[in-house]
Parts: sequence; C-alpha cells; structure tokens
Amino acid sequence: MVFSLVLIALTWFAWKFQTDGLSRTNLLIGWAVKVLFGILFMVIHTKVYGVGETTVDWEEYMDDSVTLNGVAWQSFGDYLKFLSGLNSDTDVQHYLANTHHWSAGDLDLMNDSRNVLRINSLIVFLSGGNVYVHVLFLSFFSFVGLREIFQAFRERIFYDKRLFWYALVLFPSLSFWTSSVLKEPLMITGFAFILNALLGNLSWKSRLWRGIFGFILMLSFKPYVLGCLLLALPVYVLGKLVFRKHILLAPLTVLVVLLAVFTGFRKTVTHHLTRVQFDFMNVGRGGIHVYADSCFYYFRTDQYPDIQFLAKDTVQLRNSLVAKKVTAGMNYPFDDIRLEPADGPWYVVFIGEPCGSYVNLTPVGNDFGQLIRNVPEALINASFRPTPWDPGGKLKMINFAESCSLFGLLLFGLWHNRGTRTLEEKNIILFLLTFALILLVLIGWTTPVLGALVRYRMPAYLALFLIAVMGSRPFKYK
Repeated sequence: MVFSLVLIALTWFAWKFQTDGLSRTNLLIGWAVKVLFGILFMVIHTKVYGVGETTVDWEEYMDDSVTLNGVAWQSFGDYLKFLSGLNSDTDVQHYLANTHHWSAGDLDLMNDSRNVLRINSLIVFLSGGNVYVHVLFLSFFSFVGLREIFQAFRERIFYDKRLFWYALVLFPSLSFWTSSVLKEPLMITGFAFILNALLGNLSWKSRLWRGIFGFILMLSFKPYVLGCLLLALPVYVLGKLVFRKHILLAPLTVLVVLLAVFTGFRKTVTHHLTRVQFDFMNVGRGGIHVYADSCFYYFRTDQYPDIQFLAKDTVQLRNSLVAKKVTAGMNYPFDDIRLEPADGPWYVVFIGEPCGSYVNLTPVGNDFGQLIRNVPEALINASFRPTPWDPGGKLKMINFAESCSLFGLLLFGLWHNRGTRTLEEKNIILFLLTFALILLVLIGWTTPVLGALVRYRMPAYLALFLIAVMGSRPFKYK
C-alpha cells in the first residue's frame, strides 16, 4: 500500500516537471525506466545472487538504517544528534553497537556511509523498512539528476533531443546503480546539479543554488568523485578564460602545477593511496583482521589451518606464522611480523570471504614513482575490465558489452564531429575527459574487485558518454 502511494506521488511530481525539448510523456517514460531499473537491481541482488549469498552493501545499509530509525522511538533527541553529527561515542555504543557502517571511517558529517544511513533512516518513517519504497525515493532523486544533465547539454546535442534523453535513462550502469539504496543516486544528482550550474543556460541565481546544492551532495556522498571534479575544474576555467585558442595548454598547466609545486601534497596522496589499496586488496582476498592492543594483524585465508577459532570471537595460533601488522587509521606501515601461539589470543574484528571477481594489482608501496608506473595498468583495468576471461559471474558480459559500446560510440563521435566542434565544445570535452581520466586512474590504482570497479567508474562512463554525443551533427546523405 505504501509503495503504491509513494509511486503515485512521485509519478505526479515527474508529470509536473516542465522541460524544454521533452514532453511530459517523455519524462514519464524516463521515470518508468528508472523504476524498472530499481526493481531489476533488487531482483538481481535477491533472486540472482540471493540475500546473504554475496557481499552487497544494500542489505547492510537497510539494516543499519532501520536500527538508526529505531533510535527515534527510544529518544528523538538522541536521534537528532545522530542526524546532525552531535552524537557521542557513548551514544553509538548504546544504540548502534551492532551496526555495520556507522563506525566505518574517522569522520562524521563527511562520512558518506553514515550519510546514506541518515537519508534512509528518514525514509524508514514512511517505508517501515520496505526496501522497494527506498528504491523509489532514491530512483526519483537520480531521475531529477538525469533531467539536470539533459538541461545542461540539450543545446549542445544536435540529434533529436528525445534520443539523448532516452540514451541517458537507458544507459545500463548509470540507471542500474542510481536506482539503488546506495550512495550513487545522491552522488550523481549532485554531479548533475554542478554540471548544469557550470554548463547550463541559466541565470546566476539558478547557477548559484545548483552549485551549492550539488557541492553539498557530492561532498556528503562519494567525496572522492567531487575531488576528481575539482581537479578537472581548473582545466575548464583556464580553457575558457586564458587558453581560448590553445586549450591543450590548460591540462598541461594543471599537471605541471600539481607535480612541481605541491610536493607535500604528492607525498600525502601517495601514502593515502597506498593504504587504501592495501586495505581493499585484503578485503578482496578475504581473511581475518584481529585486534592486538595498538595495531591489527591480518591473516590470509590460506593461513586458516594454522589458526584456531575460540569462543567469544577470538583466535589463537596453532603454529608459528608470518602475518601482516596493520596500524590503525590511515597510518603506515604494514609490515610482515612473525607470530607465535603464545602471542595470542586476539579479538576478531573482521572476517571476509574472498571476492569472486578479485584481480591482482601492482602494489604502490608508498612509492610515488611506482604510483606513476601503475597508471597504464590502472587506466586499462578501470576502463575496460571485466573482460569475458576475467573472474566473476555471467553478468560481467553485460559490463563488457557496455564498455565496448561506449568506447565505440566515443571513437565514432570524436571522428564524426572532428571538424564541426566549437572552441567552447572542445573546452567542455577536455574538462570532461580530464575528470574521467582522473577518476578512472584513481579507481584503477585502488580497486582490485571488478564487481566494485564497475560501480565506482559510473561517473567517468557518464562523462565519456557526454563527450561522445556532444556537438554531434546528423549524417548528411547526398
């Protein structure tokens, strides 16, 4: 009943939108496609994979959101503290000790996992925990985002505007991941508002509120995507205001400044990426993380025969072995350490199963030179994998087909419009291409799980799609 009422209400809002170049029928069909993608997302992650059969964040987000919503019924004041980030560690231990994501990370209001819980916990007041109602709301948010992208680029698309709209809503990875209960719907909405604020034909007032709202959304959900966008933004500004006739100088200038001036920044980024890659590889390979006073120890799955599981979530070694010593937070290093049976027992903080789509990455090793040498590997992995011969399920063939189609369209669009693009269009293309490359390399550096990679690269794929179709002229037959 609640699902039907929410669907009717959101459909009414979609019908009320006024969008130049699109009829209300076009908008309603687009909204219907988004709803179908949301249902498809749930079917795949419940019927195909099976609930609990694979590590999917939506289950944990929903469980944690319902738990957080339950705080409101015990103490609404404490619930408001959680929403505003004013809660204490004591509050967390009292109410949310058994949640999966609330304690992930060191930040609070800038912790995107917690922000997803906050949004979904508010929806629980209506949904009662029905995940399909959450899918409707978050699909609608991203539907609004797709409309913003359409508005930003409609004057730069010379094909039928309706084809561009349907291509957006039918873009497989874009509509699939933005019709979920994850971070992607709200992140892509923020991304769309920023693009429209920069590129749309709007008043300054409309640009301002869209830019602020988009910035807040991207900062709250997937801030690293915002970071990639901010790194690419000077390319657009320099190309528009300084290097108007020599726009290729814009990205070269930004690259030289980043590498030559910010030496401390370079060291910090290398260190951070080393740690993120290390942690992600450990999670992808599976294994056990145990707490040992001031650090953690990580044991691989092939070391399980030498480990004895005790009561109260503790482990003891049967034989001497070499484990990884992992410091807390983002600190470095993580060294090999030989442990003896007498050194334990230790409390288990995390047990992970090996991911079926795990692939090996070249370790960064806190070495900036190695980080640069890893760029080709990172770019290839993030752009083109999974391939048919990569590990993973049959759904990887859909991702492979999407990649082939996207890059085929990109090559065709760049060739077909090579002599017809304006300087403004070329500058926008360079801006979007810089953003896509930065994001793809970042993902390729750190993500060894192909199932996660295809989700994380979605904004970069969207940018490449916009490059492919922007400024396109229809064929002229003689």
